Amino acid sequence: MEENYNSLGVKKRSFFDKISFSILLLITFLAPIFFVPVAFISTQFGTSLLFAFGVILALLVYIISTLFYGELDLPTPSKYILGSIALVPTVYTLAGIANGFSRMSFFGYTFDINTVGFMLLGFVYLFMVSLLFRNKVRIFYSYFIFVISAIILSLFLLVRIIFGPEVLSFGIFGSLTSSMIGSWNNVGIFFGVGVILSLLTYEMIRVSRLMKVLLIVALTFSLLFLALVNFDVIWIIIATTSFLFIVYSLFNSQEVVSEPTSIKQKLLRIPLCTTLVFIISVVFVIWGTFLGSFLSNTLKVTNVEIRPTLAVTLDIARKTIIDRPLFGSGPNTFTTQWLTWKPDDIVSTVFWNTDFANGIGLLPTFAVTTGILGILSWLLFLGFYVYLGVKSIFIRIEDSFMKYLLTSSFFISLYLWFMTFMYMPSTAIFILTLFFTGLFFASVYMTGIIKIETKTFSLNPRAGFISFLVLVGFFLASITLGYGLFKNSISLWYFQKSSYALNTTGDVSLSEQYMAKAISAVPNDVYYRALSEIEIIKLNQILSQDPKTVKPEDAQKQFNDTLTSAIKAGIAAKDADSTNYLNWIALGRVYEAASIPELKIEGAYESAQFAYNEALRHNPKNPGILILFSRLAIIRKDLAQARSYALQAIQLKRNYIDAYFLLSQIEVEDKNIQGAIESVTAASVIDPTNSGVFFQLGLLKYNSENFNGAVEALSKAIEITPNYANAKYFLGLSYEKIGKHAKAIAEFEALKITNPDSKEVETILTDLKAGKSLFADTTTAGPEKSTKLPVKESQ
Repeated sequence: MEENYNSLGVKKRSFFDKISFSILLLITFLAPIFFVPVAFISTQFGTSLLFAFGVILALLVYIISTLFYGELDLPTPSKYILGSIALVPTVYTLAGIANGFSRMSFFGYTFDINTVGFMLLGFVYLFMVSLLFRNKVRIFYSYFIFVISAIILSLFLLVRIIFGPEVLSFGIFGSLTSSMIGSWNNVGIFFGVGVILSLLTYEMIRVSRLMKVLLIVALTFSLLFLALVNFDVIWIIIATTSFLFIVYSLFNSQEVVSEPTSIKQKLLRIPLCTTLVFIISVVFVIWGTFLGSFLSNTLKVTNVEIRPTLAVTLDIARKTIIDRPLFGSGPNTFTTQWLTWKPDDIVSTVFWNTDFANGIGLLPTFAVTTGILGILSWLLFLGFYVYLGVKSIFIRIEDSFMKYLLTSSFFISLYLWFMTFMYMPSTAIFILTLFFTGLFFASVYMTGIIKIETKTFSLNPRAGFISFLVLVGFFLASITLGYGLFKNSISLWYFQKSSYALNTTGDVSLSEQYMAKAISAVPNDVYYRALSEIEIIKLNQILSQDPKTVKPEDAQKQFNDTLTSAIKAGIAAKDADSTNYLNWIALGRVYEAASIPELKIEGAYESAQFAYNEALRHNPKNPGILILFSRLAIIRKDLAQARSYALQAIQLKRNYIDAYFLLSQIEVEDKNIQGAIESVTAASVIDPTNSGVFFQLGLLKYNSENFNGAVEALSKAIEITPNYANAKYFLGLSYEKIGKHAKAIAEFEALKITNPDSKEVETILTDLKAGKSLFADTTTAGPEKSTKLPVKESQ
């Protein structure tokens, strides 16, 4: 490659390139350990902002340098290299445009990694790393800063494991498994990189004895964290990677031999350390459940993470592609497809109301959100990358250190790409995936497998003009994206202040003001939904005003103005994203609040029904929406319809506690307790393992003052479901009614453990121990008069 120097002998652009290089290096160093110690900025959002602003700044410096000197380094043949790298973000952008150009697809709520904006910046980052890190020293610095990040993260995790989660919590890391890099499985993925890097460094580079000891220590600690996390997919990939390296060591040698290599000579090439890692990995693949449980219980580190299976994700992808073949559902819209195509049996689990934002992994999720063209773009990019990797690691290179850089960057990046298929990585892990891929391309350029040419625009006016326009376009786009992210951060700040004012100080007016500022910055549907809830609270406050302190005409004006604001907020949320069922529910709740017969607001009931119908259309397998219909019918005093909706909810989800509770309340209101008891008793005979049926039977008998019968039914419900909190609640009340005071106290003491934040449980327990009558205080209504369950069920 021809070098360009100025009159002083200093290479052109070196100063600007160093600035861009330093920025990218700093981003990579901070990504695994960066966090903002405030609750309203999650570690993922904080890392996304760091990454976005850093890449934009590095890109702006790079563009200014290119425009100033009129030259640009590009791989050749550039149409293949640039095409493979640019294909994914190009298709991703087209998918975002084809599906409505929505803010959710381009930015999301917190600039998620599956948004168009992040994907564009991610591949710009990969491309810039591949060009700016084409130097042994720079790649060495890259590995060095990764090691420093790993040491910092290791110390952070070890201190918390040894001294408890309260240490170094910073108010945001509540459990031992929470960290700056993301979930506990992401910790495992990170230290999987540590295993591969330390292993390849130990096996491929001649280092001092002290350095070998340090590498063994690093490998040991990385394996320890892998064992603690015990993510089976990681062990399988580590086992596969170490096996591939063993095979590579057997059949690839830099030594030139004139005679065939004997079996004994080949066996001597087997790397001992890698073989041990392979054996450990296989052991954990086979007996990982037992070993992982032992370590977790010993160190009191537990982690449960639920995500859709590969089969479910691919089934959703298949159904989505049939409906929208080319571009799928659109970037960052997996949730809408999950709600439409989720398995029927998920309704019977505790995750029936969980709106998964991703599939089993990042790449399978892209199959849903970007369709056939998205799948093809990833296949072409990863296919070209793997082709280069296989070609490069078997090519003969005299420089052993260069061979090490090439091999290590390929194996690490390949491992990370495997993990993005099998798991949804955190922002930091995906950044590292792009980074090590960029380092691999940089190593490929350095070895000459792919050449780099300096394109000088000034020599060709036409090409220079076009290049100038393209670079200026990138420059303006970068500034626009950065400004958009800044506005996103400001809006989130006001949103959090609004929530704090409402939930902590109860200042509804101040909360409303902050929410209006959040909407002014970024009109997200979630902010409009929150504003509609604030307005509903204001409506309830207006209705509860003492008529002696406010004139009727003033109260009416306040009510009308607030109701108008609430409706506008609900409609704005729906308009911002009409595919989100939560926005329709928010609008329905506003109209439901205005459906009270005493208010005599024409059309409110019908509008609430329409909104809930739309919510059900976008989330057809959610029984909670049927309960909303039921409660709406109760407001209208249409108990027959309310009963019908509650029964539909039970038919959809047989163990739906809220539906059973509401159905019991409907029967009490309809004065048909005895008939209801007979039908539910018959149902308990047909379905004797349904704890929800026995809970409903116990409630009905409690409301009919058959407390002995209530004890029998509720005890049966708890026998089937031991942690049935609401069954224990009413069982305790029933025991008190029949004079079994000690048993009542025992039930509520057990509830106090599972519901430590319940003031109602605490009040009842205090009254029981003091020998007072329950619910004697007029400010505390009895449970039979409530429309909601008294305590929360543990999930």
